[in-house]
Amino acid sequence: MIYRIRYHPLVARDLDAIAHWILDYAGPDAAARKLAEIEAAVATLKTTPHKGSLRDEIAPGVRAIPVGRKAVIAFVVEDEAAEVLIYAITYGGADWAMRSSSRSR
Repeated sequence: MIYRIRYHPLVARDLDAIAHWILDYAGPDAAARKLAEIEAAVATLKTTPHKGSLRDEIAPGVRAIPVGRKAVIAFVVEDEAAEVLIYAITYGGADWAMRSSSRSR
């Protein structure tokens, strides 16, 4: 089964912040590579949505997967709807757990 990917409305802000942060210290090529790496990791959730660590203590059903060495994708799998809802994408030690918890309400 192929799952549809949906994004919390604030994920666009997450990605913009990541791009600007990397752009400032490593340049546009590095920022583009990191965003492509994140995009590729999100795409894998279409076919393997139940991977990652289940973190019910943060919010019911929340899972997290690392991307590279510094990014984390936090999401929930909705099997009945065949959807993966991306709650947060963080980078460089940002508090993905807090963002996920506040966005899951």
